[in-house]
Amino acid sequence: MPGEALLALLEKAGFQPVKLAGYTGMKSSPYTEGALFSAAKPGLDLSREAGESSAARPEPAASPQPGGS
Repeated sequence: MPGEALLALLEKAGFQPVKLAGYTGMKSSPYTEGALFSAAKPGLDLSREAGESSAARPEPAASPQPGGS
């Protein structure tokens, strides 16, 4: 299975558990097919990380009014 190489790379990067969730059926060429993977990195607290990253992001600027210059 071609996805096994990517699964091995994800495991080598420290993700556990890693699994191939399934194929999407999308084929961008005769030799490729879209796939869905599931993986998590142990020790990463997503709720804390999300709070830090959203606090560091600036607020988006207001969009200009249509027709203005």
